Amino acid sequence: MQNWRARLRLAVELSGKKHSAIAWEAGIRSATLSRVLTGYHAHPGFDTVVKIAHAVGENVGWILHESRAPLSAEETEKMREIAAFLVSRFP
Repeated sequence: MQNWRARLRLAVELSGKKHSAIAWEAGIRSATLSRVLTGYHAHPGFDTVVKIAHAVGENVGWILHESRAPLSAEETEKMREIAAFLVSRFP
């Protein structure tokens, strides 16, 4: 089971964005992003984690492994596509 930091690092990596772009979109310094991702900043504020998650287009619930948000943003989008296909084929 991944912890929230590992999930956040994965979301950052999968976003394909440069760290500087993510930091800018999140409204934080690049150094802060780096410290959060590496664990040097052991206890970042919840708002900082939320800003980073939103900057990479990920669900905060998935980052924090909330039981009500078991899918990543990418997985959620795939499920929406599948549902739309099924509805179009079987009205």
